[in-house]
Amino acid sequence: MQNGEDIIEALRCSIGLRNVIKLDINHITMDVLNDMILFPFTNICINCTKSLTSYRYKLIHVIDCFKINRAVAVTADYRWRKINKSSLNSAFKVFYLCDSFAFTYSVFFDYTCQLLHDQCPFQSFSRILIDRYNYEHQNSNIILQPIPLAKLFQSHWLLYQIVRFEFMLGRTQLVNLPVSLNRNELNYHFECYSGWWYHLFTTFWSRHKSIPNIKCSPSNCSRCIIVDGHQKCRRLVCSFKNIVDTSIEEMTSIEIGCPYTPCRRIQSSNSIDAIYCRYHQPSILSSPSLDLQKASERAAEFSIWDRDFLSEHKAQCQNYRNDSEEIKKNKTYGILASYHPCGVAVGFTEAIKAEGMRSVTRHLLLMIIGGFLMPDALIHDCACTLKLHWNKWLGTDMLKSSTLTQQLPIHLALDNFHQKTHSRAMCQTIMKSDHPSHEGRFIGLNSQAAEQAFQYISRAKFALRNFSFPHSTIMLLIILHLLNFKMTGLNLETIGLGSLYFGDIIKDFSPTPCVYERFGSLNDEELNKNEDDDHSDLDHNVTSEDMS
Repeated sequence: MQNGEDIIEALRCSIGLRNVIKLDINHITMDVLNDMILFPFTNICINCTKSLTSYRYKLIHVIDCFKINRAVAVTADYRWRKINKSSLNSAFKVFYLCDSFAFTYSVFFDYTCQLLHDQCPFQSFSRILIDRYNYEHQNSNIILQPIPLAKLFQSHWLLYQIVRFEFMLGRTQLVNLPVSLNRNELNYHFECYSGWWYHLFTTFWSRHKSIPNIKCSPSNCSRCIIVDGHQKCRRLVCSFKNIVDTSIEEMTSIEIGCPYTPCRRIQSSNSIDAIYCRYHQPSILSSPSLDLQKASERAAEFSIWDRDFLSEHKAQCQNYRNDSEEIKKNKTYGILASYHPCGVAVGFTEAIKAEGMRSVTRHLLLMIIGGFLMPDALIHDCACTLKLHWNKWLGTDMLKSSTLTQQLPIHLALDNFHQKTHSRAMCQTIMKSDHPSHEGRFIGLNSQAAEQAFQYISRAKFALRNFSFPHSTIMLLIILHLLNFKMTGLNLETIGLGSLYFGDIIKDFSPTPCVYERFGSLNDEELNKNEDDDHSDLDHNVTSEDMS
């Protein structure tokens, strides 16, 4: 490694090494007292291919399952952070990003197991680690606090899982990570990449039956999708209602609500309204653009039309979903999720405002846009309402006909459990899963796959409620991805599965616009503020001073 001898000599002088332990790394004999020295995985810049000549070094602590190790991190003086497969397969198996702490792959694996089996929150896991270090006297004489450690561990674990996720499902040879763990940078990175990650998720898992040696039955697992809503993981959201999605041309405009978390009122300021997020504070809110105002009016009009049309159905059948329902206590309606009958999750959307038929349609269209291979059969607990909705509005401005809407399922049925509670005539005939018109598409399938999968999310509800957007979306993406691997029996350490089987349809990265960029309510100075909140997910930059 270029300039390696100079680096080691500087390390010896600055740290004051006296006793000698010889290690041979990269053909350099080093005398060190620390447990390990972490070098960059290359001495050539992976962007410009020039030799790296400027290095920084820092004494850090590596968090492991049973002890805290001392180490020296040597980093190149560059302004970006990238990881390739060589870096991921480092012999030390240590994940280091910045500041004074790193984490071993073993402690990540330990938490992943506890998350999947016991729905362990980050803060509980951090307390377990601290208690274990104290009991074994392996804390390297540093005092850790549970909440700062939980936030720092969470950010590293999420980014590590994202790296694994991209290498598993994408064609990428290089993963980009945010330069710092600052809240704004992480949020922007998550929102910017969320659309592409969703594309990888839906493209891969909707075609998983093509992968050899999976546990589920390839003949049954993709015959239909089961769509259901789950409200147990509802979280607090901004009360501002006039937020619309105009990105799906077929739907023109649809009300979705604001996904961001309300601000925390602080004693030093009386201008903070605790029911609104930072982007919709009345003190800074500006008038929407004319186009946005028209889109909001159009979306509200569509909701009223659909509500009035379905009012007769509501009177005849007690099972009903309405997109015009009001949010109570400014909480979300949880999530909308789609599963294959084998129990593999293939798509999800946060239901911010409601889980009516326009919301379900948007959920399905977003899956198709993301690359989902849509079957022609669908099970939903209000499939009757969805069928009436599509029959009425398909071909109008509310749901324009296109190659996209042509991919929507044509065979809709009620799941076996909820079908018994429906009273409308159509619900007792053509909406039954065994009706002859469906030609046996639903025979022998597990129509309760979504309800059964939601049992895990119900047990994890207290942890999931504490995440704010976009961390809530990314955490759910990772959890469903990990559960799918467990369900199918695939190896979590495998790299290149997506490119091996679906490389011809996987798209390269393209950025997703952030939700707040559609608001037009804040100037640049306000957008750059790094405000904190009292949620347990990573919402501020954690430093070594926070940890000790």
